[in-house]
Amino acid sequence: MLAPLAVPYLDVSASALTWWLGDDAPAPLASLVLPGRTGSLALHLLGASHQVVATAGAARCPEVVACGVRPAALPARHDGAVGDARYRFTSTTTAYDPVDLSRVARDLRHRCAGSPRALVGVFPGSPDALTVLTGREVRGGWAWSSWHVYPGAGEVVRTRSHLVAP
Repeated sequence: MLAPLAVPYLDVSASALTWWLGDDAPAPLASLVLPGRTGSLALHLLGASHQVVATAGAARCPEVVACGVRPAALPARHDGAVGDARYRFTSTTTAYDPVDLSRVARDLRHRCAGSPRALVGVFPGSPDALTVLTGREVRGGWAWSSWHVYPGAGEVVRTRSHLVAP
């Protein structure tokens, strides 16, 4: 689902992103909820990135990746328990030249904008400024990914997460 975002676009970089588990995220600008057999996956676009709330069985996992809200840096990897479920988070940052970054942004938009399992946030001011969230049900829980495209910095941050109940 394509979601034009009516907020001023402020280009930042991967170094401004933080990560945490909690319900204290800013109000979403756009949302998509995916129902499943063992719970649900709520994808939320924030003005400063994303929140995903996954439920699997009795476990509830509110993941936030946002700019400048917390002092902790975005980790490359986190593994842990959320209730009785296992949670895994990974992130990578890739630098691109302007031509390749535009190609990556176009490919993401083309691949995800029409998907019923994706939310594509398009910021005003730059056609390549995107935040993309996708999700899918897996055995016992959920898997989701995000892409945060920063044209001014020439960076794309990709995150991958899983929440799986026993």
